[in-house]
Amino acid sequence: MQKYTPFFINYITPQSIPTNCNSIIFINLGTTTAIIESVTLAPSQSFSIDGNAGEYMDAVIQINFSGVGNNNLVVVKKVF
Repeated sequence: MQKYTPFFINYITPQSIPTNCNSIIFINLGTTTAIIESVTLAPSQSFSIDGNAGEYMDAVIQINFSGVGNNNLVVVKKVF
């Protein structure tokens, strides 16, 4: 059995996010639209990228926000 650690990170400003993980989930808890690369998340929507056993994602993902309101994108990473 292999151990992993979940990391929970909140983002409120546009920026680049290094993945460095096996899987990643984006959850828009804000009132604005969150944009992950070209995927648009309305408030309360989520998007995930899952990895298989032994895989490692080494990418940089750009996040942005659109609209008036509160920005709050929660990112959960599964790191071995």
